[in-house]
Amino acid sequence: MKKTISVLTCITVLLGQVKADIELPDLGSPSDVYLSKLDEPAIGRAYYRNLRQQGQVVEDPLLNEYIQDLGNKLSSKVQDGDFQFNYFFVPQNSINAFAMPGGYIGIHNGLCLAADNESQLASVVAHEISHVTQRHISRQIGDQVPNSIQGGLILLGAILLGAMSGNSEIVEAGAMVAPSVMTQNQIDFTRDMEIEADAIGIKTLGLSGYDPYAMSEFFEKLSTGSDPRNAQSIEFLRTHPTSVNRSAAAKKQARRMTVERKDESLGFELSKARIRYLFSITPEKSYGYFLEKANQDGPSENLSNHQIGNLYGLALSLVQLGLVDDAESIITRFLDEKHEFGHFHILYADLMIEKEMPDRALQHLHKRLLLSPRNIPLTIKYAELELAYGDPKKSHEILLDLFNNKVPTPIQIRLIANAANQAGQRAEAFSYMAEFYLSMGNFQEAIEQLKIALTMKPITNIQKAKYIARLNEVEEYLDEINKNRR
Repeated sequence: MKKTISVLTCITVLLGQVKADIELPDLGSPSDVYLSKLDEPAIGRAYYRNLRQQGQVVEDPLLNEYIQDLGNKLSSKVQDGDFQFNYFFVPQNSINAFAMPGGYIGIHNGLCLAADNESQLASVVAHEISHVTQRHISRQIGDQVPNSIQGGLILLGAILLGAMSGNSEIVEAGAMVAPSVMTQNQIDFTRDMEIEADAIGIKTLGLSGYDPYAMSEFFEKLSTGSDPRNAQSIEFLRTHPTSVNRSAAAKKQARRMTVERKDESLGFELSKARIRYLFSITPEKSYGYFLEKANQDGPSENLSNHQIGNLYGLALSLVQLGLVDDAESIITRFLDEKHEFGHFHILYADLMIEKEMPDRALQHLHKRLLLSPRNIPLTIKYAELELAYGDPKKSHEILLDLFNNKVPTPIQIRLIANAANQAGQRAEAFSYMAEFYLSMGNFQEAIEQLKIALTMKPITNIQKAKYIARLNEVEEYLDEINKNRR
């Protein structure tokens, strides 16, 4: 019961934030009656922020870069250009994925690990993209809660939080709060919606150069139990029910498409290895897994991308265990052979730090950034090392240039705050921390940080005006949220 109450509280608090951001329209399509295209990004942001607060968003620059690039490749082929998609991994071993309004799409770590190739992973992402572009959540809310806007929004909270966790108790909690709500089976996407998402997703796969058969192959793999996990325990199959007819329809559509199958992605294999390494229970467990795989792979000539991924995972584990010479012997060849992948350059920098050679680490990353300016993972690593072993002022300048051109994550905002503080720019450091708390949905603490920034000396007139304007903006927004909670 205690867990249910916490879920209800979460949904109710989020409802206040969402209502502060949206104004329901008078006209539009049936789905617009509940969530317009202008409403959806605000709702998606609110729930995405909540996931971050719960630690349910993977905050690794290399993994973020991979899944965002994969998603962008797919969504660039979608006809509806009204959505700005945001893709992210969820640190859960379960096999699941979900879409939120406004283009926020989460992929559980376990689903990536279960996929045999990038086309299979892309098939799930394309399917979720279709749920967004076809506005299935909004349509479902409109169908199920015809007479209650507030009930619809609360039910939306239950759907989104339930989809993220695969926890039916969350859905039941939503049913306790929302009037006229329904059982779990009623709020899952309808079979027609799933078929529609399949069809559009397969088309998107083909247009993006992926194997159009990958969707049916992956669904069959999960539903027949060829994955080591029990098919009945796979959350993706609960939230995305499959059937023989759906699989057959997917294959039929794929046969009508002519697509040149591309070589499988090394980025996919490196990402799988990185997920397995980062989320292993112990470094020893990760090391044992990748060592066994490396021994099975055999000779190291003419390596496949799958083999390179396993070697990368082994090298990561070796560094963690302090066996840096062994790790260096593995990755040195890839610094040139696979120079376009930042994974190897970042790992090499970590190796140099372990060998107490920070200058070499900084020099190597600096050279790579000349070839790949403003690459987020490389820049973040370079700034971290400058902050720890070099010049904090330079670290701050590097990060400021990056964030003036790329949207930072909360952890990255906190990094630039630390750099500004160590560089002696304390007022800026507090203003950055205000942005950090805003990105995490802690508006009151953001206000406090801005007030502190205004007391710092020295402070320029431009800085003062900027902080006051931001303070007024946040206070007005917080007042609106509190008003809508009453």
